[in-house]
Parts: sequence; C-alpha cells; structure tokens
Amino acid sequence: MGFGTKTKKFNMKLNKYKFNLKDYKNFDSEDRKVYLFEDKNCDDLLDAFYKKIDNLIGRKEHFPIIRIADGEFQFLLGKNEFNLRKPFYKLVIHLIKQLFEKIFKPKFEAKSRTYTSGVYNHSDRYNVKNQYSECLKYISEEGVLALYTTIKPGFYTEQYLISLFSFFEKKNININENNYIPFYFIYIILTNKKYSNIYKDKDIHLITSFDNERKRKIEQTLKSFGAKSVTWTKISRDRSLFDIVDLDGISKNVDVVFIGAGIGKVNIFNQLKKFPAIIIDAGYIFETWENPDLIKERDYCKVHTPS
Repeated sequence: MGFGTKTKKFNMKLNKYKFNLKDYKNFDSEDRKVYLFEDKNCDDLLDAFYKKIDNLIGRKEHFPIIRIADGEFQFLLGKNEFNLRKPFYKLVIHLIKQLFEKIFKPKFEAKSRTYTSGVYNHSDRYNVKNQYSECLKYISEEGVLALYTTIKPGFYTEQYLISLFSFFEKKNININENNYIPFYFIYIILTNKKYSNIYKDKDIHLITSFDNERKRKIEQTLKSFGAKSVTWTKISRDRSLFDIVDLDGISKNVDVVFIGAGIGKVNIFNQLKKFPAIIIDAGYIFETWENPDLIKERDYCKVHTPS
C-alpha cells in the first residue's frame, strides 16, 4: 500500500515497509510499519542520518530539522478521526467528539500528561497556514522534515497523510529521500547513548519556555551528556506561534540549537533562517532532559535491554 503524488514537478510516492530497529526489538512483535520511498534497512537509514548531522555540526552550517506529527496534522489540516484500525467504540466516540469540536470550535491544545504543544483559538489556525507553508517549504529545501508516518498499535495518524501530501503539492513542497526521515529518528539520536556525540563538547543553545528550576535541571542533564556550554532564549509556554526571538542574543558560535516550542515552532524556525548551526526541533525531549524518568513514556526514547 502506498500513497503520494506524481506529476511533472512532484514524485512523492511512499510505500509501507517494516519499521524494525535493533536497539528497540521489543516492538518487533507488533509488526510496526513506516512509509518510505523504498525498502531499506531502518538502522542504516538512522545511522546515515546521524552521520550527516555529525558532519554538519563541525562545519557550522545552517541545517534545520523539524518534526511533524499528530498535533501539527490536526492544527494544520483539521481534525480527522476516521481510521478503521480503531476499535469500533473508540471510532464512534472520536467522531462524536470531532463533530462537537467542529460545531463549538473550542481552543486547540495538543497535550499529554506532561507536555503541551500550545493553546490557540480557532481563528489562530486560519491565520498561520502561511507560516506553516513558508516554514515547511524552506526546511524541505535546506534541511529535513521528520514526518510521523509510522503505523503502530493504539496510535492512529495515517489518515492525515493523504491530506498532508495534498497540502505539500499545493504549496510546492517537494519531499524526497534527501529531506525526509521517520519522526522517531529524532527521539533516538537525542536519547540513545550511541549518538551522544551530538552533545559532547558542544556549545548548545535552547529556545523554549522555562523557569529557574526547569533551567537548572535541563542544564544538569545536558552537562552530564558532555555539553560544553548551555545558553537560553526564553519564549512563551502556550503562544510561541507569535513570539519574537532576539537573534542578537544568540551567539553565532553555538554548535546546535534545540527548539521546544510546540506547534508554534514554525514561527521560531522562520526567524532562524540562515542561522549558522544545526537547528533541531527537540519538543518532548526537553521534558526528558528535565526529568529523565520520562523517557519511559514515549516510544524510542529508551533503548530495549536484551532479554
């Protein structure tokens, strides 16, 4: 089964293949799938992606990496709960909830127990599509889009992919083997010790919301990973889509910029165009830096120990 679009300008045909990774073998029994351009070993794809990042860090080149998953799908494309993989009772409940939200237009918030992606009015969603299209187009040309194309038990997002690719075609955003990776590769390179060189002896800049205690804990974790220095830019917790970043306050000598800005991150990326560093949308990983126990709550944040 595949999807995508193929015209004179576009050739974005993805097919479904096995998503197996040697450090996460506990998931093998679930027969997880991921959409790729061709059938390749996922460990090889992951290692190649990490080596590319590692090489670019040393060259101080601008290279943005953004993650796009269920929160961004809903915010950008509108909620779509129709997925026949869901148990029938859950499908009915979700569709009723979707209808309710369509009628009453409550504030949008993508959140989990420990994490929020921001809180926005219904009108905000119509005013920012240009920001999203500008950001995703620029990153597709200069960096990498980490798209959530994984199919796994109990999580249902593949119904958004056709609409997402239609949006890409409409906005002239071309996706290919060079600018697309599976979403979970970001979690892996930021939590798996074999890729820890991304932190070691690096000058790191963080753009996120924080208080003094959160700042202290995150700095402590990053220093334990070997970071040389950690500097900060503070943004709002719930309205990053409208924040203005003080670019003069960010040293051009930083090696890596990590962004934790929820669904408003496109606004931050758009302001960092041409900044001479790797720029990574770390998102939930900020929570694991603050509280390392939270690696257990997201897939691919904790390496599986061989039994």
